[in-house]
Amino acid sequence: MLLNPIFTFVKHPYVSKCINLIRGKMAFWIICVCIIVLFLVFEWVIRQLKIGNYKSRYVLITGCDSGFGNELAKQLEALGFNVLACCLTKSAVENFNKMSSSKLKAIEMDVTKDASIEKALEIVRRTLPEGKGLWAVVNNAGIAGGIGSIKLHSRKDYEDTFAVNLYGVIMVTKACMPLVVKEKGRFVNTSSVLGRIAGVSASYSISKYGVEAFSDVLRREMYRTGVKVQIIEPGAFKTKVWGRGNIRRMAEEKVASLSADVRSDLPIDAVEQLDGFLRPMMDSASTNLQPVIDAYLHSITAKFPKKRYLVGTDTLWIRIMWNLPECIGDFIADRLGFNSI
Repeated sequence: MLLNPIFTFVKHPYVSKCINLIRGKMAFWIICVCIIVLFLVFEWVIRQLKIGNYKSRYVLITGCDSGFGNELAKQLEALGFNVLACCLTKSAVENFNKMSSSKLKAIEMDVTKDASIEKALEIVRRTLPEGKGLWAVVNNAGIAGGIGSIKLHSRKDYEDTFAVNLYGVIMVTKACMPLVVKEKGRFVNTSSVLGRIAGVSASYSISKYGVEAFSDVLRREMYRTGVKVQIIEPGAFKTKVWGRGNIRRMAEEKVASLSADVRSDLPIDAVEQLDGFLRPMMDSASTNLQPVIDAYLHSITAKFPKKRYLVGTDTLWIRIMWNLPECIGDFIADRLGFNSI
């Protein structure tokens, strides 16, 4: 008896129509959620599929003197890949060849010089078995770029940074392209979170934006060849390039290289301010390089690698910032201290 009013209310034509409408909308959204979940599960599953047969594959890596490249070469060697570790210095080449097995061969290469790239490629061709190409080329070599604001950047700052971070990637890729196409392999290019959100250093950010654009163009040009192109975008990690001592040295060299007129406009503690500008970021940077190495390894070994690997615990705010209106993003960047002297 007590429920009769409720039943009468529910059976009212208008109420009944509203209930059916809600049920229809709920069914629609439930179906949408199920499709999204199934897609994410399917994507996760196919990302776990590996290429196999590592022992017959050859991988070339640039910038193996230290940091990501050095560690990646060792871990690929441990997995059974044949590794061609390209180093800038003879001492790094000698150290590798002393400690490594026959699966790893160190080669001297300066990515800023075409003659050095070609000389290294001659060694690579002699090392590869007949009819064999390169499974992967990892363009890892990079430098920190110029320090300070745009008004302190010189033409040389831009030229030196682009020579390694951008032109080095382009010219090594071009030189290795026939060998990678032969294997229907892949190019793995190192960018940065600063290739998504510009700041900190104009020369560095611009060079990494260039890597992003070059990689996108390359991926589309290679679409019908079977060659894949991946981009690694690390956040803040403590490597030799971004080491405290290196940043301090760059700050001292930058101030010393400025003309007397420019120096006179700078604060007395300009070196301290330039060094201190990057200190908070470096203090919070991760010393654990393995997440970046894991991204490299996945991009090399996965049957279906990602197009981009954004790596680091500090990258959440980057994901948020590049989706915000510019006025809000600029405000946040200012508060985060993107503005140097």
